[in-house]
Order: sequence, then C-alpha cells, then structure tokens
Amino acid sequence: MRREQTAYDHVIQATSGIMASTGTEEVNPIKIGAPAVDYATGTMGAFALASALFQRERTGKGQHIDLAMLGVAMMLQASLMTGYFRNATEPKPHGNKQPFATNSAYEAKEGMVMIGASNIRQQARFWRAVERADMIKTDNEARIEDREREATIIADIIKTKTADEWEAYFQARHVPAARVRTMAEALADPHFAARRVFHKFDSTPGIDGPLGVPLAAFKFAHGGPSIEHPPREMGADTEAVLRELGYSSDEIAGFRAARAT
Repeated sequence: MRREQTAYDHVIQATSGIMASTGTEEVNPIKIGAPAVDYATGTMGAFALASALFQRERTGKGQHIDLAMLGVAMMLQASLMTGYFRNATEPKPHGNKQPFATNSAYEAKEGMVMIGASNIRQQARFWRAVERADMIKTDNEARIEDREREATIIADIIKTKTADEWEAYFQARHVPAARVRTMAEALADPHFAARRVFHKFDSTPGIDGPLGVPLAAFKFAHGGPSIEHPPREMGADTEAVLRELGYSSDEIAGFRAARAT
C-alpha cells in the first residue's frame, strides 16, 4: 500500500530537487548551507497573503491560499527548469565554475573573488578592465566554446591582486565583483546599519543574553517593517489557539498527555 506523503516528505523532496544541480563535477550533489527553500516559502507565503488582501480590497472576496514547499523549490530553479523544458537537458553541477568564465569565482593573491560579468556587455567591460580587449566576444556561444581558455587567463590575472583590491577595482569600472566574505565580515558591512536590516533584543524570554534577528530587506517611505516583540517561546500560545478553535480544557489536557502539542 502506498502511504501518503507527509509535510516532512515534501520538505526533503523540495531540498533534494535543488541538490541535483549543486556541488562540483567531482563532488555532487551537495546540500546548500542555508535552508533556502524554507525561507523562500515564507517569503512566497507573505507575497501570496499580500496579494490576497489586495484582491479582497478590489473584489470584496476572501481567498484560500494553498502553498507547497515543493512548488517553491521548483520556482527557485526557474532558469534551469526553463532550459530543461526547451531541450530536455538535465542541469549539471558547476560549483564555482559557471558556464561563463567571466561569471565565476577565482582565487586571488589573498582570498577569493566572485566575478559576475554574466551578460555580453558586462563581459566586454570585464575584458577591457583587465586590458584584454582581444578576448571580448559578441555572442554567448563563442563565450561557451572558449570558456576553458578564458578561465585560465582570468585565473592568472586574478592572482596578481588581493580579493579586496579586485573588488574595488572592478566595481569602480562597473564590473560586478565581490570578495567572498565570512558571516562576520558580511554583517559588519555599514550598508546594513544604514538600512536597519537586523533587529537586536537585549533580552528575550527563555534565552540567556541578547538576540539578533533579520528585520526585512526592504524599506518604505513611511511606516514600513518593524519588530515590536521578541519571538515567543515554543508552545507559549498553543493553549490559547486551541481554545480559539473550540477545544475544551479536558481535550487540551488530553492532547498534552498524548504529547500531541
């Protein structure tokens, strides 16, 4: 008998769908570091909720939202999926070695730099920036065909400066590039303090010491996202929610005895 899939099964299925295209040619698949599908599903849920509320304002009708992590996982692979629909080619893991040499990561004299010159105009700016205008291509097919030679040339060039130096150099010339940073280095960027992307609590029930959480990646001209209270402890509102759903004290006690809450 085929059992019904649980929500957890779908979580694993969603994650494994992305894993097929992660890692390198030698080592794959590899699970990505952060639970991206979980985060993306929450974001998609908020978008769906806002859309439903907007629709209600226009039509006066409420809405039922049906959202699955598996579908979100597939949407995160939109470019790979579109390619598969077109030519039935399975996406392959590339690691830091992306299809275009000018859109890949390289070891510098100190640290690693990620170059994001993905389109035709960006790759032209990149080659001019490193004084190799002779390597500029006019179409993506030529870039793919010459990828290995380009990568060898770029690798040698990038080794001549530190990742910090290359970041400043490329960005000043409108070439997307950045040094690969640790979490501590990323959080120390003054950009975040200016935009107030994080919120810190001096004290939180159930936790010793201060606590920091992400706030929002967007800002409004007025109002906007804010956090007024720290996260509630696990189960703090379970009884109130169950009572709101109509369960009696005896039923709730039964749930607790059965360890169902």
